[in-house]
Amino acid sequence: MKILQQEDDLRLRPARPDDVDLALPWYADPEVLYYSEAATQPYSRELVGRMFDYFFANGVFYIIEAKEASGDWRAIGDAALLPDTVPIEIGVPEYRNRGLGRRVLGLLIARARGLGWKKLKTSGIYTYNPRSRRAYEAAGFKLVRTGPDDEGIESWFHELELQG
Repeated sequence: MKILQQEDDLRLRPARPDDVDLALPWYADPEVLYYSEAATQPYSRELVGRMFDYFFANGVFYIIEAKEASGDWRAIGDAALLPDTVPIEIGVPEYRNRGLGRRVLGLLIARARGLGWKKLKTSGIYTYNPRSRRAYEAAGFKLVRTGPDDEGIESWFHELELQG
């Protein structure tokens, strides 16, 4: 299994179809639902499965793993590289607000460069989620517009040129 590894304590591994069950608790977490999905009800297994199918068919999809004190790797979220978005979910609450999302974003940018991608985009960061905006901007993403997303929710839209 190919692992993209930044440091000893954080890695991305290719997602598998059976990871849907692993991710179900993440997509039932109120914080994940609010900040990244603008949803209030937990996602069903079927909905998470459809989302995973979309990621598999349209991009490169990873499970984020963190190394615990025991030395074991624990799945803590998911991330994808898609032509029109770079979503990152830290699904396990105790791993949030530790800078892991920024580190994952760095791994994804490096992977996109390695694949020869020219540009990365966000499909919209909700304006009530300034933490995500700061993470993407710290990684070099530039704000290109503000406005409603496909669901009508006010969002920031960013791009990152990968030339060079």
